[in-house]
Amino acid sequence: MWHIFEGPLEVLVLAVVLTIAAMALLREYRRLFFSDPKSVMSAEVLFQALTGTGGPGYLAAFLLAGAALSVACALISFILNLSSYVAR
Repeated sequence: MWHIFEGPLEVLVLAVVLTIAAMALLREYRRLFFSDPKSVMSAEVLFQALTGTGGPGYLAAFLLAGAALSVACALISFILNLSSYVAR
């Protein structure tokens, strides 16, 4: 019975890790913003100019989107595993 959960469980662990990383990044970003908003906004403009991808907020959003995609993949994988197990 464990093999049904094995793949989806690993992907869910990945989703949890991505969510924790995004929340830690947002928490730190919020703390820095409330301590000195002008310097944080300057860093945002600098990141945008150098990389073209934006600052930490964009990275956190990307991590959360990856976590949501991981959860969706885990659910699909679990449904496929369950359907193959029931079909036997």
